[in-house]
Amino acid sequence: MVERDVDEQAITTALARQSSAQEQAEKLKPFGYQLFNRSAESFAPASNIAVPSDYVLGPGDSVNVRLFGKTSEQFELVVNNEGSVEIPELGPMTVTGTTYQEFKQQLSQRYAEQMIGVTPHITMGQLRTIQVFMVGEAFRPGSLTVSSLSTLTNALFASGGVSKIGTLRNIQLKRAGKTVADFDLYELLVNGDTTNDIRLQQGDVIFIPPVSKVVSVDGLVRRPAIYELKQGESLAELLNIAGGLLPAAASTLQIARSDQTSGFSIESVSLGETLSAVKLLNGDFINVPEAGREFSNALLVVGAVKTPGIKQFQAGMRLSDVVSPDSVMASVDTEYGLIIRRGKFERHSEVIQFSPKALFSGQYDVNLSARDKILLFNEFESVADNSMSDTGKVGTQTENAPAAKSNPIQSGNDRQSLLFSNEQNDITESNYLLTIENSVFTEQQLVLQETQKMSRDKLLAPVVALLRAEADDKRPARLAEINGDVKFPGIYPIPSGSDVASLIKAAGGLRESAYAKRAEVTRTVLNGESVTIQHLSFDPTKALSGVESAMSVEPKDKINILRMPDWHESNQVELVGEFVFPGVYQIRKGETLSQLIARAGGVTDKASVEAAIFTREELRKKEQNNIDRAVQELREQIINSNLKSSQFVQAVDYDQAQKILKDLTNVKSVGRLVIDFKGIVAENAKADIELKDGDKIYLPNITPAVSVIGEVFVPSTHSYSIGMSIEDYVRLSGGLKTYGDKDRIYVVKADGSVHIPGNNFWFSSDGKKQLSPGDTIVVPRDVTNYEQLGLWQAVTQIAYQAAVALAAIKSF
Repeated sequence: MVERDVDEQAITTALARQSSAQEQAEKLKPFGYQLFNRSAESFAPASNIAVPSDYVLGPGDSVNVRLFGKTSEQFELVVNNEGSVEIPELGPMTVTGTTYQEFKQQLSQRYAEQMIGVTPHITMGQLRTIQVFMVGEAFRPGSLTVSSLSTLTNALFASGGVSKIGTLRNIQLKRAGKTVADFDLYELLVNGDTTNDIRLQQGDVIFIPPVSKVVSVDGLVRRPAIYELKQGESLAELLNIAGGLLPAAASTLQIARSDQTSGFSIESVSLGETLSAVKLLNGDFINVPEAGREFSNALLVVGAVKTPGIKQFQAGMRLSDVVSPDSVMASVDTEYGLIIRRGKFERHSEVIQFSPKALFSGQYDVNLSARDKILLFNEFESVADNSMSDTGKVGTQTENAPAAKSNPIQSGNDRQSLLFSNEQNDITESNYLLTIENSVFTEQQLVLQETQKMSRDKLLAPVVALLRAEADDKRPARLAEINGDVKFPGIYPIPSGSDVASLIKAAGGLRESAYAKRAEVTRTVLNGESVTIQHLSFDPTKALSGVESAMSVEPKDKINILRMPDWHESNQVELVGEFVFPGVYQIRKGETLSQLIARAGGVTDKASVEAAIFTREELRKKEQNNIDRAVQELREQIINSNLKSSQFVQAVDYDQAQKILKDLTNVKSVGRLVIDFKGIVAENAKADIELKDGDKIYLPNITPAVSVIGEVFVPSTHSYSIGMSIEDYVRLSGGLKTYGDKDRIYVVKADGSVHIPGNNFWFSSDGKKQLSPGDTIVVPRDVTNYEQLGLWQAVTQIAYQAAVALAAIKSF
């Protein structure tokens, strides 16, 4: 028995050399050869099967006989080299050329005639082995010893099969110099037919000629492969061997052919023809292409509908047949829907805007066409869904910035987001649109459940991109932009006969804060080779109510819905701590802190006005940006300083630097604004400050204490004592650490201001004079020798000041 690891690639390479499209054929696998892969054991004849009645006995076979009746005996009869067996008490019996069934009958008859009252029970014993010869293009030519029950296929697989150029279709069995069988392995593989798989006899020769006719089949068939054909087999028979065509196969296939007379040629064959009449030549390469996968009778409905995706179109269908109160989601925007109509070979799209509310009430309806795309939008959209970058968000696109430089295939559900996603990517708008148009009305759009939650931006992104692409010198992109106090600002398609009212409805309608008496349209007018900008005003209330004819909308128009003067949805300031009536207060425009304190009843007698903390949100954001930027610059300086360090400049300890950078990265700014709160309470007009939304004032009670933070062993807070110096408080906190910088110690005053003591204050009285209750002593890190880290001092000072403010705020 021969075990074989079939090298399919080597077989493919050998067979593909005969193909007229060799490079394409080398991508296919050879059909049938994989059966020889370690298959000897699997195809060996089973030794425990019943011996067929036509089995011919020969030398080496044995027969078991058991007698019943007057005599009870059991023995084995072995066929000797002369073709006979010795039967006890009956003598020899010739069996050469006798079948197993005939032998059983003859032996039973002899016992009946010569031993009355004895009945034999005869069974087959050990089978003989025979020797056959594998010649030609066999994997392992030579003699092969097999069981006498072996067939041609048993010998074929036991020997390892055919070589890489051996035939599978014309394996010949020769006996006594004559061909007694032509075996086609394809008949076994494709049809399960073993008609010519005859049993072998001693001395048989299995001859395997080389393969003579090879044809390759690729594309939309069930088994693309390299096949061997017999002479005269047609295209119909080949496709049957390849498993038949897949449902998505095109109606026409191509045959690449090469012959010595005409050279290389290509032939197209319609599947409607009689394929049995199409004859094939050696080396033919057949490609079965994929048919167009577009549905010819389809509509596309996406957005806030219960079952978004492709719908069947029928002649005479109307919009109400597809969009009904039962088919849409409860969150649907009843004022805005779109139909995008573009014939398969038309260059421009038609945009039809409709009101689902009017459709449901029977006030509006329209006939549909095949390939219409119906978009329904959500009335409510999450902030997260709209939080897109400027280049990806429809509402921030400009004429010079393409709307859809994005990846139309997203994770999660690729086929659902193929048409509507608008996330950023490196592909161009052309590729984006090409991907969209090639996938519309295919099975990729059968189910688009993800579009139910998509924002206007995402649903409109491909529409905006398509209208841009359709624009030319005679027809500008029918797009207009609406900004200001509408619910969904952005760029929108201009429907046929559109006016400003339809654009306002497309944007979700006016906000509560909108100024309903006047809005503005900025229009670009082309006058030959010049451009004129016009500013036109209109009344949004009248436009929406239909009291007067609304202004039309032209391509490139920019509509600005103004905000009501002095409109403030919620301007709040919070007072925390020692106010008579602390809490959150609504403020008016221009209101000052002294006025708010008066509204809050003033401060209590326990208030420490010198330690008030005033925070402002816009300052906090700026501070945080500054800290982040400074930390990044400091990181770069650390790297550069180590690269450029010299014998006179101490290199930065990398581990220490990383620790400090980590601490600085974790610093959160508070947006503290140092104010003269004491002067404000004392009604000093010059100290007063105008309030803004989000301001907070923390007013602590009187706490006679001094805190020490930074590079000391035990950062802590101590009771304030008149006459104690900075050195005294530092000593109470365990003293300076190794990296503590005693020459740059500074004090953060209770009101947030920073005081830097005079030179050599460590041995002077300055450290005593500058301390007050509520102060914080900051011991910075010593970076004296780090000459290239000048930014370090500034960053650490910001961090310490933020830490002081945060500690004070957390105490409330």
